[in-house]
Amino acid sequence: MAVNSRISMIVAAALLLAASPTWAQRVQFGSTLPETSVYQGGGAVTPGTPVPGGTPVTPEPSLGGMPSYVAPGSPAGTWDPYAGTSAPPGGTSPYYTEPAPVYPQSPPVYSQQPGALFPEGVPWRQQPGTYAYPAPDGSISEFQRLLQQIRFEYTWLAPIGDDEKFGVNSAELNGTFGFPIFYNTESPLLVTPGFAVHYLEGPIGDMADEPNLPPRLYDAYLDLAWKPKVTPWLSGDLGVRGGVYSDFEEFNSESFRLMGRGLGVLTFTPTTQVALGVVYLDRNRIKLLPAGGLIWTPNPDARYEIIFPYPKLSHRLTTIGTTEWWWFIAGEYGGGAWTVERLGDVNDSIDYNDLRAIVGLEWTGQSGLRGSLEAGYVFEREILFTEAPPGEFEPADTVMVRGSIVY
Repeated sequence: MAVNSRISMIVAAALLLAASPTWAQRVQFGSTLPETSVYQGGGAVTPGTPVPGGTPVTPEPSLGGMPSYVAPGSPAGTWDPYAGTSAPPGGTSPYYTEPAPVYPQSPPVYSQQPGALFPEGVPWRQQPGTYAYPAPDGSISEFQRLLQQIRFEYTWLAPIGDDEKFGVNSAELNGTFGFPIFYNTESPLLVTPGFAVHYLEGPIGDMADEPNLPPRLYDAYLDLAWKPKVTPWLSGDLGVRGGVYSDFEEFNSESFRLMGRGLGVLTFTPTTQVALGVVYLDRNRIKLLPAGGLIWTPNPDARYEIIFPYPKLSHRLTTIGTTEWWWFIAGEYGGGAWTVERLGDVNDSIDYNDLRAIVGLEWTGQSGLRGSLEAGYVFEREILFTEAPPGEFEPADTVMVRGSIVY
């Protein structure tokens, strides 16, 4: 009886010790990771999954008391929580892996610029102005969008100087529509109607034979463009624009101007193209200009269009979210031609010509919205009066600010 009493007291003491506050005060903090059990060798399975022959070992201190096991046949050693693990194989059987061997490696080399949004091209919609439709069989059909883009642009030339000042504020709005030719969505016919108004400040002249211009000039035009691809290495860039360019006070046959361009493009490599052709300006002084040069895209972060008369060198600056930011330097042959009514009811046809050196920033988003902001120096300026004195006027050099938004 005494022996049984002693045994009962020992069992009761052991149960009391197991329920002591030392264990009851342990708190396990929640985790955003799925709850798993860890096995020697780097494997992990969901709790409740039996591990045949698994042997519990002392928990690692860094695991916060999480139990770990040694699977049969695993080599003894210390488990490394940062070692690589293999993906679980198919099925529901528990698994474990040997630690991956570690080899000396060279330090990774990182690009100074973040990668392009789509270095392999835009997914689903490879061609701007199209959209893709997934078919039930998994194929993708590409369709042409009718409205390709809407563009608004504002340009300011500062009126600098006294008697030689000539400032311009220009606002232009146009929209481009795409029409497939021969069921080819890669090279549609692009039709662009547009309208622009130019508010002039100067030149100053109080007499009919002095340089003077009306306060406003207008452009109303229709542009047609086509970029056919004859072979993988030969393509073209063709365009024609017809419109009325006048102050809407003087309107005659010279108010209608017909401009155009024609270039052939040879693709030597995926990064190198050569273009050669002409640009027809239909101005009073200059009718035709040669055009062409080199288009070089050495990597997704750079594009160099070394083309006369509109060269442009672009480099990607950064990517913020899904928006790419590029900076560029460019050159431009600016100006235009209009028919006007000057002081004293003098009807005239004028040219305005200049050269522009530009630096700018442009951005493009995944949604299709893009824009630009530019600043430049404008020089070699001239206004040519073809029908009446003074014949020619040379405004002072000035600066230009231009912004555009396209959707």
